[in-house]
Amino acid sequence: MIRQAEKQDFPFVFPILEQIFDEMDMASIKKLPQSQFYDLMRQGFISERYRYSYRRTWVEVSDEGEIRGMLTMYPYEDQVAIDEALKTRYAKVGLPFETVIFDDQEAWPDEWYLDSLAVHPDHWGQHVASRLMDFGEKMAKEKGYQKVSLNVDLENPRAIRLYEHKGYQTEKQMTIGDRTYNHMVLQL
Repeated sequence: MIRQAEKQDFPFVFPILEQIFDEMDMASIKKLPQSQFYDLMRQGFISERYRYSYRRTWVEVSDEGEIRGMLTMYPYEDQVAIDEALKTRYAKVGLPFETVIFDDQEAWPDEWYLDSLAVHPDHWGQHVASRLMDFGEKMAKEKGYQKVSLNVDLENPRAIRLYEHKGYQTEKQMTIGDRTYNHMVLQL
């Protein structure tokens, strides 16, 4: 079953999402102590508007209630404000207001953006990512979007193969943090 995340899901969603942060290898994240980054992401997750807010995150859950995978998504138009929402939480975790964690443009006009897609390693190969992508594409259609986009690290050939299999095509390469990504788009 796929459902919208709930605030209390954070301890189960974060380790899945953290796989992406580890892969991104961003200096802005690495310079923070792990506990401080966890607290910051928890503050963002329970907020209403942050990039990784529970309101932008959907999870696939087993019949037993185990979270197997997660997808964070939003329209291009929200990109301007999604990270500003976290700044109000910096003081709660001991960070100065000037701190920058994420500042790269990741989506483009008229796109419904799949920001983060990750699956718990125990469930790799079980089509969880594919089902979450199908869900994201359906939501994009319902919201009136004709394009769905995502970014994939060039060093993640397994994900690239999945996205190509699902019909996504690379439109350009871009840098996020310190790494190069394919910006891939699916026309609905």
